[in-house]
Amino acid sequence: MTTTTKKMLAAVNIDKITMRKGGFVIPSQDEDAPDVFTAIDGTGIASFACVSYTGRDLDANTLFARYVESGAKVPNVGKLLADLDEYLSQIKSFKVGNVLGIRTDGNSAALYLAHNRPPDGTI
Repeated sequence: MTTTTKKMLAAVNIDKITMRKGGFVIPSQDEDAPDVFTAIDGTGIASFACVSYTGRDLDANTLFARYVESGAKVPNVGKLLADLDEYLSQIKSFKVGNVLGIRTDGNSAALYLAHNRPPDGTI
């Protein structure tokens, strides 16, 4: 089953952030930094991200293509596609404006609500 959603996470500046605010993110693919998000365009990482309305359906294949276009190397395509599908499925359970963090247990990643909206009221 392929999950589609019109929601996506965008980096938000409430904690350490090394990328521009507002860039779309996916769970980090770096085993040395598992509990952060990485910019889908490869420009950095963020500890937190805000649920944003995209206006169009996104699926794992779309996110995968954008990530690979950034020059990212993907050692296990099937695993990443499955992880992205699960990620999109989890995003659907949160409201636009929610600020999320991510926790990993080695095998999977779980999104959690960090704030109902960005503390400064902006994305």
